[in-house]
Amino acid sequence: MNDFINFVNSVLAEQNKTTADLFNDNIISKDTFYKYRHRYPTVTTLLKISNYLKVTPDYLLELSDENDFKEDYTFDSERFYLNLTKILKSKNMSGRIFCKELNYSKDNLLRWKKGTVPSTLNLIQISSYFEISISDLLL
Repeated sequence: MNDFINFVNSVLAEQNKTTADLFNDNIISKDTFYKYRHRYPTVTTLLKISNYLKVTPDYLLELSDENDFKEDYTFDSERFYLNLTKILKSKNMSGRIFCKELNYSKDNLLRWKKGTVPSTLNLIQISSYFEISISDLLL
C-alpha cells in the first residue's frame, strides 16, 4: 500500500492547502485522516477527498499519473454494479469466474447488487484486474 497520507499532503501542497484545510472544511477529521497510514479510506471518504481536491480517485491512490477529473464523484451502488456487469459481459466472464479469479466470496456480487459499498481495496483490485480506472467503475 502506498502512503496515502503523504500523497494527499503533496496534492494539498500543490494546491497551496494543508491538512488543516481538510479538517477545517469538514472533509475529514484529524483522527480519521491519520488512521490511513495503515489502511485505505472508505470509498465514501476517498471520493469526498477526491472531490475536495478535484482529482480522480486513481490519481489520489497513485494508480495513475494523470488527473483527468471531470466531475464530482459519488458512489451509486446501482451504477457500480451495472458498470461491473457490463465489463464482465464484455470480457465474456461469469460472475462465478470473476469471484474465483479475485478470490472473492461468490456472495460479493449479490451484496454489491443489493447496494453494499465495496471496499477501496476491492475497487483497486477490480480496476487492476480489468486494467481500467476506478472512474470507469464509478461513472
